[in-house]
Amino acid sequence: MPTTRIAVLTGDLVASQQSTTQLLYKQLDNDLEALAQRHDGAWSRFRGDGFQLALHQVDAGLDAAVALRAGLIAASPADQRWDARISLAIGDARWAPDQSLDDANDAPFIDSGRALDQLSDTDRRLVLAGAGPAEELVVRYLDEMLDGWSTNSAQSVALCLGEPGITQARLATLLGIRQPSVHKRLQVARWDLLNASLAYFRHYLLHNDLLHHDLPPITTTETQG
Repeated sequence: MPTTRIAVLTGDLVASQQSTTQLLYKQLDNDLEALAQRHDGAWSRFRGDGFQLALHQVDAGLDAAVALRAGLIAASPADQRWDARISLAIGDARWAPDQSLDDANDAPFIDSGRALDQLSDTDRRLVLAGAGPAEELVVRYLDEMLDGWSTNSAQSVALCLGEPGITQARLATLLGIRQPSVHKRLQVARWDLLNASLAYFRHYLLHNDLLHHDLPPITTTETQG
């Protein structure tokens, strides 16, 4: 069977035991299904709060990771914050969307799983396996940006990612708020910077080989006091 380049996202929910589990899983399943349909892929959940999403539209890999986290944060109840750790890997695979993910063991599935294992030992929630040093820094910045989002910011971004090119007037209608308020929410969410970063990564994911079977450790920078 010929190989094709795919994006694989492997993730797990953060603090799902403290969440309204049934509603949280429903939100996650709905978002995974929407992304799989939008970007020619398939998804599965495992061990309760673990999940995987494989996409043939490889350039949408980071968009999908951000959209998943935005959707969870946006849907969070007032007394909880829903989120997920997500690792993204890109590479050639023999897997096709009509095949089960349960037994998929091509290189991007392995790299994505290994990167998630490393991620669980840090305070980070987003990683691109095999990224170059500059791209790794941008992903770390985006990760921290998402950590700082309110539910309002996440909701606005989720809608922008779900409907590319959406106008602020339409956003205002969907959100039930005035257009100046939409503009303010997008400013707070740093949407222009995020959108430009995602556009860069669409090109980067298409044209770079990111498979590294001996992945370097995922580290965090500690502030010296």
